[in-house]
Amino acid sequence: MSENNLLNGNNGHFNMDDSSSKPEAQQSAKAEGKIYFSNGAREILLADNNPKADVITAAKVAGIQAAKRTSEFIPFHHANSLNWVELDFSSSEDHIKIESTVKAVTRSGLEMEALTAVSVAALTILDICKDHDQQVNIQDIKIVPKVSKKKMLTVKTPLKVGVLVISDRITAGLADDEVGQMLQSGFAKAGYHANNYSIISNDADKLIEKVQEWLEQNIELIITTGGNGIGPRDITLTSLEPFFDFRMEGLEQTLHSIAQVNNNGFYIDRLAAGKIGKTIVICLPIDNALAQDALNVILPNIHQAFEF
Repeated sequence: MSENNLLNGNNGHFNMDDSSSKPEAQQSAKAEGKIYFSNGAREILLADNNPKADVITAAKVAGIQAAKRTSEFIPFHHANSLNWVELDFSSSEDHIKIESTVKAVTRSGLEMEALTAVSVAALTILDICKDHDQQVNIQDIKIVPKVSKKKMLTVKTPLKVGVLVISDRITAGLADDEVGQMLQSGFAKAGYHANNYSIISNDADKLIEKVQEWLEQNIELIITTGGNGIGPRDITLTSLEPFFDFRMEGLEQTLHSIAQVNNNGFYIDRLAAGKIGKTIVICLPIDNALAQDALNVILPNIHQAFEF
């Protein structure tokens, strides 16, 4: 969006981001801010006989309550059910520093909740002190950057990806390939080498031959789609699983969980992920929604599997 459109509301066509396809994950965010005051206001603020009660306690309660209601203040922000909100206050000669920490299992980031907690806590202190010091002011409210503890990945980028569609109907011209093209396009837009794309019938020999060909070409990630049901022609998993050096159960469980959410808790098609040599193979059904969700999971995370 251009700066002009952003400032003018893009003709009123703002919408919430659709996070329904994102998997839930443990999220956290931290923010901080400072409220500056004169010595007179500081004395009143910290006095035991303050007529407006315990200022810090009031600010802490206000900040926690505000964090839990952030989506009511920010129109396009998702409502997050918070699991933990903490506010810490430290006093210096001319200011109080406020630090917030917010945690939740959710699909969205929590930066707005952390900022809201600090902002409302600071406003609460300002409200109590403003009659005693007209110079009280709030400054430097900001997100505290996260410090990653993960080591830097040393894999070569971008990865080479192959998308293989297994379908009798598509090869016979009775249906169009939407899922395979969606996957290929998604990887290509993310900067992967996704030139390897093929459609074959539900034939075990052709499937093994194509996968072997891509293994010899050092394709690092192979995504198959189709042949994952429970019918006699669904040969993908039974053909490829014997070649797996090991299964990637964590990734399989993640994809199964997403599929169950998209299908009201019941999903009959099979999924598999495993490693053959240096190549990761992920076997997906022909399912548009699951393919998009799989991209949301795979694209930002798959490099972790190549750091060893």
